[in-house]
Amino acid sequence: MLLSRKDNISIFSISIIDVIEGWKKDSRGNVVTEAAFIFPILLAMLMGAIDIGTGLLINKKVLSAAHMTADLVAREESLSNAELDNYVEAARLALVPYSLDSFGIDVAGIRFVDASADPEIKWRDTIDMTPPSDIEAKADGLGKENEGVVVVTVEYTFTPQFSSVITGPIKMQETAFVKGRVTSFVNRE
Repeated sequence: MLLSRKDNISIFSISIIDVIEGWKKDSRGNVVTEAAFIFPILLAMLMGAIDIGTGLLINKKVLSAAHMTADLVAREESLSNAELDNYVEAARLALVPYSLDSFGIDVAGIRFVDASADPEIKWRDTIDMTPPSDIEAKADGLGKENEGVVVVTVEYTFTPQFSSVITGPIKMQETAFVKGRVTSFVNRE
């Protein structure tokens, strides 16, 4: 039996419809396709989460280093070079196991002078960083005449392992203010 051209088109249409219906019912290829779209997104999210977690941990260590060093210095009546070196080393150890290449610390003794209790830097030691210029302004109002505070600023530059292309290096800086424990002002030898 010979089919007309019109019949051929209708048979062809039916076979394409059958194929499309078969694809709709067959879900074997969907999983691979969905995974191919979602995997790079999940991988980027995982790498970002690792970088964020590491950055938060390092920031916590920088904060601990600043507060620990300020507390150690504040326990002294008079601070010697050897004691300061030990306290700076303790701050460095607070950041272990991370690289110390970008670690910097600034330790200053601020005394409040005159009846107006204006803060004045009496001594300062800065290692591997530019000393912050605003610590006197930040210390304003923290003490009375002839009292003082120890100000420790720790600086660290964190370079994310995976997302550094997007963010670049991230500079972290934490400052701690502590009053003397033994005396109202910690002197520097």
